[in-house]
Amino acid sequence: MDKQRDILIERLEQKLVERDRTIAEMSKPSSATASSAASAVEDRITTLEGTVMELKKEVRGMLDELLYQKTVISEMQQRIESGQKSRRNVKSAEYIVAESTSEAHSGYDERDGIIIAC
Repeated sequence: MDKQRDILIERLEQKLVERDRTIAEMSKPSSATASSAASAVEDRITTLEGTVMELKKEVRGMLDELLYQKTVISEMQQRIESGQKSRRNVKSAEYIVAESTSEAHSGYDERDGIIIAC
């Protein structure tokens, strides 16, 4: 138990020392710290602006591709609709398929197996 308590005390002392250092750094009005922080912020802003520009280009490309696909789909739909309209205009024809026999067809030929009448 004493070892665990000693370890706990050491950890707490280390945390206290770190906080004291942080407080001391914060209390010092250092222009070097402020300028380095400002330059870090500017660098980050520049990086973010570059990322935003890249994303903007990618989105523009994706939108162009989407519009192209939309045009292709609408053209396909128009072709399908025009094909269905032309099929509606065609009159249906009936086909009767019957087996060819000598009784059913007087000109029966051995090579013919089926007679198709329209």
